[in-house]
Order: sequence, then structure tokens, then C-alpha cells
Amino acid sequence: MSSNKSPFFITDNKNFNSHKLKDTMLLFGWISVLLIIAGSCWIIIQPVRNRFFIRAVNRVLEQSGDFHRLGEKLNSGSSGSLIMGSWYSITFARQTGASSAPIHEEKRAFVFSFFGDGSFFPCVAIVDAFGNVEGFIPLNNLGKRIINQISPGIIMLYTRRIEGMLL
Repeated sequence: MSSNKSPFFITDNKNFNSHKLKDTMLLFGWISVLLIIAGSCWIIIQPVRNRFFIRAVNRVLEQSGDFHRLGEKLNSGSSGSLIMGSWYSITFARQTGASSAPIHEEKRAFVFSFFGDGSFFPCVAIVDAFGNVEGFIPLNNLGKRIINQISPGIIMLYTRRIEGMLL
């Protein structure tokens, strides 16, 4: 009769299984609590993240001399789309005359990552009230250089996908 003193082969301790189960459940409890806390923080800070994102995009649009400004986040579009992004309201303030007040046109904007020439760049697609894409505004210098070099077929592909999300 051989007696194995290894801790992995304890056969004479009756409480070994209950201690192992207790330790496993304690570890599972800690991991669950950490996931709940992380998820709660993610949900709570979502409005703050949206506000910082809108502020950053509006700053880029202002620095590039564009008159478009992002507004509030919208909950439109389908969730099963191949393009991931967010919908926002967008205003375009244009002057009709030297002394007249600006005219504000309310439209929608889809902010997403455009993939062109092997690199991603952030982009805004402006969509009119009828659901047609009016144009794309790249949000960085790389995007401004690449958007003019991308073939019209790829741009039409992105246009159709964005317009298809509104159906």
C-alpha cells in the first residue's frame, strides 16, 4: 500500500472537496462583483464620453473651416449593419446675406471609421432628411489626403450601406 502525500491526491481528507468548492465560489464572486462594477461605471460615464466626443469633433470641424456642428446623439439606424458608428444630429449654419441671421439646417450625421488604402480614419457622413448621403467629411489630415484617392466605387459602397441603415 503506497501512501501518496501530494496535495493533489488527498484521499483521506473529507473536507477537501467542500474547501475547494468554497474557494472556487469565492473567486467567482469576486470576478462577478468586479464585472458588475466595471459595467456600471461604463454605463454611468457614457453621457460624459458622448459630450467629450461631440466637443472634439466640433473642434476639428471648426479648425478645418467647416460650418457643420454635431448636436445630440440619436438612436436611429439598424444594429445589424456592417458599418459601426453613431448617429448624431448636425446643424449647418450658413449666412444668406451680410446683415441677415444664419439659417440652420437640421440634418443627421453618421460618425464612423472609414477604411481606405490600408488605414482607418474617422469620418462623418452627412445625411439629409430624405435619407440620402450628401457627402463625407474626414476628421483628420490622413483622411483628407486619402478620401480624394479612394475610388468612387468604394465611396458608393459606403454610401449605399449608410443609406440602407435608414430603411
